[in-house]
Amino acid sequence: MNAPAGQHGCGDDCQDALARLESFLDGELPGTDIDDLREHLTACYPCTDRASFEEQLRSIVRRDCVEEAPAALIERIQATLSDG
Repeated sequence: MNAPAGQHGCGDDCQDALARLESFLDGELPGTDIDDLREHLTACYPCTDRASFEEQLRSIVRRDCVEEAPAALIERIQATLSDG
């Protein structure tokens, strides 16, 4: 099991890295932040392990969750969201 952020010697660096991980995996992290995160992942096995897990999970979801919601459901959700 992975140690929670801060429990394996990296402290706040791990918390910062893990907070930016989702944006990184979504391709939404600014360039300088990408460099900082990659540098941290190079030096920190627990965070690298977490990043690898998240990448694998996303890959499985993309591969196995290919069904689209029924059109009627999508319309109901959109109507509910637009009503506020």
